[in-house]
Amino acid sequence: MVMSSLEQVAEDAPAVRPEGSWQRAEQALRTFLAAVPRDARHVLLCHSDADGLAAGVLFYRALERAGRPDVRLLAAGKGETAWSLSMLERVAPLRPAALFVLDLGSRSKPIFPGVPTLLIDHHTPLGVPPGGRLISSFEWHPASCSSVMAYWLGMTLAGIEDLAWIAAIGIIGDQGGHATVRPLPQVREQYGSHTLHEARVLVSAARRSSSGDAAVALDALLAAHEPADIAACRLPQARELAEMRRAFDEALCRVRGVAPAISGRVALIRVHSPYLVHPALAQLWRSRLPERIVLVANEGYLPGQVAFSLRTCLDVNLLDYIQAFRQSVNATELGYGHDKATGGMLPAAEFKRFLATLGFR
Repeated sequence: MVMSSLEQVAEDAPAVRPEGSWQRAEQALRTFLAAVPRDARHVLLCHSDADGLAAGVLFYRALERAGRPDVRLLAAGKGETAWSLSMLERVAPLRPAALFVLDLGSRSKPIFPGVPTLLIDHHTPLGVPPGGRLISSFEWHPASCSSVMAYWLGMTLAGIEDLAWIAAIGIIGDQGGHATVRPLPQVREQYGSHTLHEARVLVSAARRSSSGDAAVALDALLAAHEPADIAACRLPQARELAEMRRAFDEALCRVRGVAPAISGRVALIRVHSPYLVHPALAQLWRSRLPERIVLVANEGYLPGQVAFSLRTCLDVNLLDYIQAFRQSVNATELGYGHDKATGGMLPAAEFKRFLATLGFR
């Protein structure tokens, strides 16, 4: 069930404790957990970007410290969502008694029928799985990303104030280093902007790698006591992330010079790389082509699929823009994320059809 409008709209960012709609969100969480035995298997699924990983680790620690000892945490792999068959095959052997889905969106398609499911998310909701419950900050003002939600909701379960720096890494990953949402300002003052930025970049490196396996980033966040443990590569996991970062930077350099093709207001850039270069490349070209919708297509990310990212400086809601094409193609993934940053994944033949509708021949 979706939370009521009163539960979805917040008037203020949380200060010392969440207020208003945050209290209703807390109650929704407590109601959900009341039906889950403390010693039952809790399985957490999180997105593999900095915001999703931070949300997963924060919620994992909150449940663990709240006296729920059997908690498993999995990050989405390359091209995976909570609804992907490959993800379900990884979760099934764990036999979850309760499922928590963080920062992976929300849609009406079932995940694990019969397993109580709580989704915590800030993206545009596209429905709720049957029998599931969604805590969404999509309409909150100001916006709260998933790591912020996990931090403040987790605080109602157990003391996780010492992990505020993890929430800060998630906020920077989603909203940038100059965001003012708490607890980022206090953490930034304590640890410094540079250290937090470097930690965020390294945490993001796992998702951007050719394998797309974010497990090492999860391990780094779970092992670190402060952001410098990651930023200064004090941990073996952080050193592995630094190598992933170096490899990604080289891969991005190799495709930066690819020239765009233009059709109407769309600029198309086609690359072939096993690395997650398409979002970064689209962001680079966004400022170079402020009067265009930038579409970067990566035909080497997953076999038989074309992964693509859309970015723009125009006053265009990209989610609305791409939804118009949903009925004309057989979409694997299409049009999730944010109004200025979205994308998807299509089988190669379907992507060819998609390009044709945009005027590319």
